[in-house]
Amino acid sequence: MKKLCILFALFISAVAQSQGTTGIFKFKWNIDNRLTNTVIINNTGNGDLFIPTNLYDSVISRVEYLVTQELHSDTKWIYPINRRGKELKTNSTSSQVGGLPRGTKRQAMRSEYLEYYVKFRITVGLNKTFTFGSVNASYSRLKPYVRVKMKAYGIDRRLKKRKNIRLGGFESIGSFDFNVGGTTVTQTNGLPINEVLDIVFKGLKKFEEKAQ
Repeated sequence: MKKLCILFALFISAVAQSQGTTGIFKFKWNIDNRLTNTVIINNTGNGDLFIPTNLYDSVISRVEYLVTQELHSDTKWIYPINRRGKELKTNSTSSQVGGLPRGTKRQAMRSEYLEYYVKFRITVGLNKTFTFGSVNASYSRLKPYVRVKMKAYGIDRRLKKRKNIRLGGFESIGSFDFNVGGTTVTQTNGLPINEVLDIVFKGLKKFEEKAQ
């Protein structure tokens, strides 16, 4: 009987701690590499996408704040562990920010008992407004946009809240594509990283301002 009481007390304590707590278990942050590179070969930019530490930290803090505001709870980051004992994080590529959590709902729920489990995504992409030329060589105008998405799940794995925005209207960049011996080369007048991050912050601001 005493053991049952202890187990019940521990269960109640775990439930109480979970109330008002949210874990972000998956965060994908992608930026079209034509925005951050002036030369791209076969759709691959020159090295991994680099975000200055101060700007990176600002985005992370802003996302955490927004999730807290949306769900009215404290927010933390969850890095589920794989079978080898390593934290699951996004890989850094020419179009993806690395080091962010990339777990699944099941993995997150196994690691911690919380009220909400969140997937968050930021995508900075490009829309082609017009193009002219041939298959071997063409020029295009590309219009940047940012999309921000959030999905929150409960402990029952059901979707509890969804929110997303898309923001455009940014200044276009030019892109020249040509083929050389089977290799596709793209040259653009990409933007400085601080201007790209300005697009991200404007998207996060619109996300905050959007009413449900």
